[in-house]
Amino acid sequence: MFILIADDEKMLRLSLQSMLEELYPNEHIYIHASNGEAAVTQVRKLPPDIAFLDIKMPLMNGLEALDLCRKISPSTKWVILSGYADFEYAQQAIRMSASSYLLKPVDLATLKHVVDEIEIVKKQEALQNNKLFTLDIIRSFSMADMLGTDEMSYLPYGERNWTIYQIYIDSQEKERQCMLKHELFCSIDRFCEENAAVSYHAVFVNTDGELCVVCDAVDPSHLTFYINSKLAEYPDGLISSFMGKAGSIEGIYKASRRISEVSDVRFVFDCRQTRSITEIDSTAGLEEILHFSSEINRLIRNALVGNQESVRQFAASLEQDSRMASVFYQISHAVLYQYLGNILAQPFCAESWSAFLKQICLAAAELSRKKPVYGFDVTAIKDFVYRNYGQDVSIALVSEYFNLSPAYFSRLFHERTGQKYIDFVTEVRMENAKRILSSSPDVSVRKTAAEVGYTSVRHFSKTFQKYTGMLPSNWGI
Repeated sequence: MFILIADDEKMLRLSLQSMLEELYPNEHIYIHASNGEAAVTQVRKLPPDIAFLDIKMPLMNGLEALDLCRKISPSTKWVILSGYADFEYAQQAIRMSASSYLLKPVDLATLKHVVDEIEIVKKQEALQNNKLFTLDIIRSFSMADMLGTDEMSYLPYGERNWTIYQIYIDSQEKERQCMLKHELFCSIDRFCEENAAVSYHAVFVNTDGELCVVCDAVDPSHLTFYINSKLAEYPDGLISSFMGKAGSIEGIYKASRRISEVSDVRFVFDCRQTRSITEIDSTAGLEEILHFSSEINRLIRNALVGNQESVRQFAASLEQDSRMASVFYQISHAVLYQYLGNILAQPFCAESWSAFLKQICLAAAELSRKKPVYGFDVTAIKDFVYRNYGQDVSIALVSEYFNLSPAYFSRLFHERTGQKYIDFVTEVRMENAKRILSSSPDVSVRKTAAEVGYTSVRHFSKTFQKYTGMLPSNWGI
């Protein structure tokens, strides 16, 4: 901590510092003031964590200095020193929010008790302030996703050395993905709490489902090193990290959105050690690389649901795309193939663009063969929707999953249930949206929409209002 000692007697200042250094060796930084005015000047320059103020000082006494300083630095803990056992002084000091009132000469045990108590109070205040900060960040990020960044300027944090880390966990197994996210969440949050270089920090999951860390640190290198060390514990390449910096919360939100825009580069570049967004943005041919990554991601999504024919048709069109082929020969195949191996659970080793696309098609075919074979079982179809309503459960996808034509699937579902398939999906999604909004009043509309399978917040809101007669933002009020 930063400790100010204000006393007009130099030997008493040195004596008090010596006692503190004996109690807390190499833990704190000290600065002295020889009168009340000098104490006020020091507080203006750099607000201390603790200030010891002698009552009898020239130019301005300790209580007068306290009256001015507590307005300048509300978080400072004030300890009044006096050679007089005057109850009126003690009363006045307490009224002015002093933490303690000590008689000189101060003994070692009393001094330790006072400083230890202050440290406990300051830690509790820091934890509470950080909880409020975390809530502000989560709320402001969610609001900005829906309405823009206008309200961020009203947050009481000002210009600071803000850093954001955005972490991506790529695994076909959702259970493992959730487990890793929880482990990283807890370990990073604990590290930030224990690191004195981090003033504020918020660890949260954004509306895209990615793990985010926002912190205020003049030098975030210790946190970067820690995150990289955690990523290195998973050498199979499941986890990637990106970092951005800004001087304001609005700037850090924009950095987060930019990371989201370029995060697909992790398919083709090694991001298992934190990559700066500034470094990514300076990459030659970035737009072509992002286009390549986006198209590969589209292939992957279709392969994962066993949409074999869509993969085949899309791969055929990409084979003729010279721009895609050009990027393929420039990227790291090792990174791409490790990523695909994690997601599709199939080995990749192709050296040419054409051979690579054939392997994607084979992986999709293999995943398609692993799907359970159903006849028209309404219960199985409904169970599938109940499990996957947050993803693509369109007629095209689900009918192919159950090896039926879309038209036949639609007709049979209506005949067997008396309900159109699209109406059934809407019902499942709306009932789950109601449950989410009722159980978590602070959850954003955007996040709720995403969780129940809507990419458009506007479409979700209109559908919800039509289904319930209320806007989602008013549900439960």
